[in-house]
Amino acid sequence: MTKSQKWVSFLILSMTGGVIYQVAYIRFVFLGPTAQALDLSAQDYANIVSVFGIVAMVMYFFGGWFADKFSPKVLVVAALVGTGAADLYLGTVPGYWGVLAAHVLMAVMGMGLYWSALVKAIGMLGDSSEQGRLFGFLEGVRGVTSTVVGFVGTAVVAASVAEAAGVLWLIRLYGILCFVYAVLVWLFVKGDERRLAGLGSSTVTLRQLGRAARNKYTWLIGGTVMLMYCFYTTLGYFSPLLEHRYGMAAALIGVIGVVRTYVFQFVAGPAGGVVVDKVTRSTPRFLRWMFVGCAAVALLFLVLPRDSAFKWAALALMFALCLLVFASRGVYWAQVGEVEVPENERGGVIGLASGLAYLPDAFLPTVSAWWIGDPSAKPAVPEHGGGYTTLFLFLLAMALLGVGLTTLTDRTRRRELAARTPRTVPETAPVTP
Repeated sequence: MTKSQKWVSFLILSMTGGVIYQVAYIRFVFLGPTAQALDLSAQDYANIVSVFGIVAMVMYFFGGWFADKFSPKVLVVAALVGTGAADLYLGTVPGYWGVLAAHVLMAVMGMGLYWSALVKAIGMLGDSSEQGRLFGFLEGVRGVTSTVVGFVGTAVVAASVAEAAGVLWLIRLYGILCFVYAVLVWLFVKGDERRLAGLGSSTVTLRQLGRAARNKYTWLIGGTVMLMYCFYTTLGYFSPLLEHRYGMAAALIGVIGVVRTYVFQFVAGPAGGVVVDKVTRSTPRFLRWMFVGCAAVALLFLVLPRDSAFKWAALALMFALCLLVFASRGVYWAQVGEVEVPENERGGVIGLASGLAYLPDAFLPTVSAWWIGDPSAKPAVPEHGGGYTTLFLFLLAMALLGVGLTTLTDRTRRRELAARTPRTVPETAPVTP
């Protein structure tokens, strides 16, 4: 494989990450319009998204097995084709059960076939000295691609007479893009089979999971990520808050959604890594400060009047929260190496911790939709159980738990390091006769 082939392969593979998940997570940019486009109530759409989260969580455990049994290139192509077909099927507005089936298929394709295969495909493009650079640039290219595609999507929706109709065309466009990238991967992506064989197995065995369950860091790290992921999962529900409670212009909501979801991804993530390396020199310590910031933002949202006079303050608070959340997302798995989980246990620890970490996707969309209601529905669906007040109280509680959990992780690690350090025994003064 020549150098040019390597970088062409890398760019195409990285760009697929900015396309394949667009429809599955379109709610982060167009929450209400997507439900309307698919002819669903906000609650029904949230329930479907929660099912997607459950299937995705299960598929993370099977992804390694697929990546070991089949060619990564073939799996990436199959995932893109399957996702593209699901997107185009959604474009026909197939009804509740059809939308549900499409989301289940997207979860199987995206988390079962695609993700572990992509990791292996990127890994075989370089030797051990290039892995950090390859995966660092992978996130950057994914972020840029997602941002560009997101802004194009916002323009498509803005140009439509009705937002819902624009979202429907956007879903179809994303489906077509998946097919285009499937062809590009098939024609232009090359691989080094020798390096691929050297990457080893990605399958997480039951024995590994058993060992991981007995490792305290599995639960400390998984719990930390889960608590921060609660904030990430609810970011999409800030759109109706800004529009219907703070009077933000509907035309701005899509642009704000793209900035919130994609721009912060490739800006805040690397920044978080730099702060960990240069300032805190400890990921748990850094995450503790991120949770403190999240708690402050949730508290300010609780006391900020929900009135159009405060819309720019609300927008600034939301962007501050995005900065904290995406800075955390860029580093929280670094804890696995930092606490020195043994190499032969890392697959199990990451697998089990991931199952815990992404648990909010399985229930929080449904609960959040019930809390906030749907003011745009006809007739409007009212808030339940305290509405946004309950949502921010929940997030405040998650942030405070996060402060406690990261503090516990930091202290546990320091105790371990202190136990390794040999104690110096003071020299005794010679006894004079």
